[in-house]
Amino acid sequence: MILSSLLTLGILNSKAAQLTPVLTYHDVIPFRDSKSLWFDCTVAEFNDQIAFFRKKKAVFISIEHLRLGLEGRRSIPPNAVCLTFADNYFGFYKYAWPILKKEKIPVTQFIHTDFVGSAIGRPKMSWRQLIELDRSSLVTVASQTCSHPGDLTQLSDDQLNHELVDSKRALEQKLGHPVSAIAYPNGKYDLRVAKAASKAGYKIGFTEITQPAQRKPDMFRVPRYVHTKYLRAWRDCFGKS
Repeated sequence: MILSSLLTLGILNSKAAQLTPVLTYHDVIPFRDSKSLWFDCTVAEFNDQIAFFRKKKAVFISIEHLRLGLEGRRSIPPNAVCLTFADNYFGFYKYAWPILKKEKIPVTQFIHTDFVGSAIGRPKMSWRQLIELDRSSLVTVASQTCSHPGDLTQLSDDQLNHELVDSKRALEQKLGHPVSAIAYPNGKYDLRVAKAASKAGYKIGFTEITQPAQRKPDMFRVPRYVHTKYLRAWRDCFGKS
């Protein structure tokens, strides 16, 4: 039944011309140094990418708008782009959020709930900060499991259920409203994981497959581009750079 509903919701009409890139960012940092990682994005790089999209007349949409569009319940505008962030880094709050707020760009932040407020390693945003963001009209706070396992496909059914269900419950208790989206840590998933996300009550799940969102097999395997591939994402979807 679940698999049938996944396929019913998700099969792509091969004749559809509309394509939408979903980008995923991680930490935003002031500048690069010896501690920087390949998927970090500096403030200058982030500003440059936003400027690129503005120059191309991109229309930034939320993941809720994207979900309804993929389900055929809302029109997705031409040149639509969807931005997401992973891992709840404080760098988002300090560096990216002021830019996004000024530019009035909707964005999603995927959270691993066990580490909210952690100061170990790279600092994570607190519940207070997440609630502040959630109450804005621009930020969607969504799940990235409880503990960010390296590979969800290697977990037992009970462990997988905990990661999906308990993270959703924690977010909903803190935020005071339903949470409908999940991103699979490191993009690792299989059909069992997708079916478990559906059973847990999510409405959409995101991978890190480098394709337009409309190339999804179903609503629980929606592709995203890592932000370093933003030029490819634009070309894949709109055929020009």
